[in-house]
Amino acid sequence: MKKARVVIAWVLAILLAVMFMNAGVKKFDAASGWTRAFHNWGYPDWFRILIGAGEVAAALLVLVPRTAKYGALLIVSIMLGGVATNMIFSGTRHLVGPLVPLVVASVLFALRYTATPPLASASSARE
Repeated sequence: MKKARVVIAWVLAILLAVMFMNAGVKKFDAASGWTRAFHNWGYPDWFRILIGAGEVAAALLVLVPRTAKYGALLIVSIMLGGVATNMIFSGTRHLVGPLVPLVVASVLFALRYTATPPLASASSARE
């Protein structure tokens, strides 16, 4: 059972990393559809860049077992904003887009939270 849990965590981490690295990098391109979307929603350019940086950071964090739970939390927080934006501007029509990664990141968080020690206790154990 523990082996299956580890395999599932890695599959979810890789899936999230690919999704969020791709989406995050695209947010840096001023000619991307994301620029138009953020403008249509009324968000400034710096916010699009901030979200892109957060997505790239989260993609990298989920690939390291010790930091995966923090990357998953970052994804959850970004996707909660995505859910809110979609609810405000388009109702439930485009809600699946942010809900799927939100659920996947939540599952990864649960798997990694119980599998890795907190950073503080791990560093104090080495002393």
